[in-house]
Amino acid sequence: MKSKQHISQFQLVLVLIHAQIGVGIVSLPYNMFNKANGDSWISVLITGAILQVMILLIWVLMSRFPTRHLFEMLQILFGKFIGKLITLLYTGYFLLVAVMVLAKYGYVIKVWMLPLTPKWLVLLLMTLTAIYIAKENLKILGRFFFFASITLLIFIFMSAYSLKFANATYVLPIGSQGLLRILNGIRAGFPSFQGFELLMILFPFVQADRKSVLKAATIANVFVTFFYSFIVLTCLLFFSPQEMKLVPEPVLYLIKSFSFNIIERPDLIFTSMWIVLVATTLMSLLYVSSIGLSFVMNAKSHQYYTYIIAIACFLIALIPEGKFDIEALGKINQKLVIFFAFVLPIIFLFISFIFKKKERRDSK
Repeated sequence: MKSKQHISQFQLVLVLIHAQIGVGIVSLPYNMFNKANGDSWISVLITGAILQVMILLIWVLMSRFPTRHLFEMLQILFGKFIGKLITLLYTGYFLLVAVMVLAKYGYVIKVWMLPLTPKWLVLLLMTLTAIYIAKENLKILGRFFFFASITLLIFIFMSAYSLKFANATYVLPIGSQGLLRILNGIRAGFPSFQGFELLMILFPFVQADRKSVLKAATIANVFVTFFYSFIVLTCLLFFSPQEMKLVPEPVLYLIKSFSFNIIERPDLIFTSMWIVLVATTLMSLLYVSSIGLSFVMNAKSHQYYTYIIAIACFLIALIPEGKFDIEALGKINQKLVIFFAFVLPIIFLFISFIFKKKERRDSK
């Protein structure tokens, strides 16, 4: 059974990419612009550099426990009771992120594609789709994400088409917003990069040496950073600063403005591709949440707990109503990602060094 959880180095790259690129992509340029204006693409690059430092720290931490995932490592660091308590907190964190992803997905779909379809039905269909893959083993997730990666290429192609209408004056002069505003944009970008912390759970399941795991995580981070930078920059070059303030989903507005002879509504095709990315992100979150809950319950399989997590996610995602509720949920998530993806892993690393905690039997 454990062999079915193993994934290759390449599959790790795909899982980390799909865990990060998802629901936030349609609004990332707007969120970044509100903080750093025309220099928001620089904020994305700096955010990626900061994440690379965190990936290195996580790699150092997990290298001390090479055959243990995050939840097992917590028991070694803090003991059984406290370790499982922190595991529950991480499970709740991943669940809340999944709720935010599902709630925002429902909002965008209602606005752009299915305004008359009941919200519960939109969310239910996505939840059932995510359950279908999330209840399986990690190897199947990696294989599915490989086929889903075609949507990333379509995203790049359709966004690149807008460059024929680009106006470079919208982002010039570079750095005009000042260092403070550029740094303010970094915090707004953290939620969209959310997902790299899954490396703490996936680390022992990769069929590769430690350096190869770090290389794979780095490749994923570099791809995501430049992908987001490209999307943000194309929106900045297409929309004027005055227009950017008025379009909360600039990526969708950008595609909607195009016209092709054989495609009447390219934005609907684009949105359909985006739905696939939302699904892969949700699958990743449901998978790690169910792994955490099953570990707390000492269960051998996570399948049963996938249904529990998914039902909870679906019911909670029904609560937010409208734009302002989604924004409030996003602000909560922004604070949680800093704590769970940045602060806690650094604390774990310090504790492991100070108290000389590490896995006794190094099997790699």
